Amino acid sequence: MREIFVVGVQAEDALGAVGGGMASLAGTVRENLPHEGVMGQASDYVADALESGGRYIQQEGFSGMAEDLTSLIRKNPIPALLVGIGIGYLIARSTSRS
Repeated sequence: MREIFVVGVQAEDALGAVGGGMASLAGTVRENLPHEGVMGQASDYVADALESGGRYIQQEGFSGMAEDLTSLIRKNPIPALLVGIGIGYLIARSTSRS
């Protein structure tokens, strides 16, 4: 049982590192891409999305993300079912190729 706990802690730490990496990448995008014009607007949008996504991952962790996903599925059951069928189809196609 202790091994499962250790793996869970390691997974949460890895997820936190991914969130931190996303925030770091947002800083790199802001520094290296244009700041003006259409490309500037696009780079700002991408950097903002990376920052907010990284912050979300760091704050919520696996349990918070699972709760959000459960809530989303409960609010939208038919689209969630269709997405699940689509993902299952894609997995079946990718594994059946020989």
